[in-house]
Amino acid sequence: MDASALRWTLATIGIVLLVGIYLYGVQQNRLRKRAARETFAREEVDSAFIEDEQLREELDNLGKIINDDAENTDLGAININPALEANISSTLIEKVELFIPDLVASIDDDKLTSHLLMHSDHRLITGEEINSAMGHTGFDINAEGIMEYRQSEDQGFSVASLSSPGHFSDLEELEFTTLGLNCYFDRDNCVDAIKNYELMLKKIDELVRLLNVKVYQSNQQLLTISDVTEIRQHLSS
Repeated sequence: MDASALRWTLATIGIVLLVGIYLYGVQQNRLRKRAARETFAREEVDSAFIEDEQLREELDNLGKIINDDAENTDLGAININPALEANISSTLIEKVELFIPDLVASIDDDKLTSHLLMHSDHRLITGEEINSAMGHTGFDINAEGIMEYRQSEDQGFSVASLSSPGHFSDLEELEFTTLGLNCYFDRDNCVDAIKNYELMLKKIDELVRLLNVKVYQSNQQLLTISDVTEIRQHLSS
């Protein structure tokens, strides 16, 4: 082979090698990108599945809890502070001074079941808003000015105002406002405390939807699914 032919042969081999290296690099880069996309997508899917599954289990658990002893009552759609369990349970909410009327304060702590309904920014609720909500939910105002809901003679609960004087006797006055509602009952006055709590949860859910408020524990922390579970266990003891 003469020198010219050798040069062409070597040049051809060099070009083939360069093309091969280039194509190999392109292929490897494509495979890396595909693997990255698949891994990222899988992580996202797995993460979303886990979060949704956890929330679904919590909501299913709540549905089972409040339906165990209920008769002819569909409480599975109760929507009290949805999807807050993971992020809010340990979060301190800014507290405000609330008025507790003597009717509520006189109930022993271990006998009192109480939830507060307020706006998260502590915006006042007007008398007009409360009147409208009462009209849709079946509440009445008793002789002491306290809102009541009675499903039967021995099943029901009361609602006090979180602003002084604690009652709704002057609800019809234009200037009436309140920081929120205190939904409560005395365990000693209930034939079945668990069913009474289920009833209160259902009516609270209706008020939440109508007034666009949040549900808090008596210590002004947001009510969570775990809290509901613990309360029901306490009422069962």
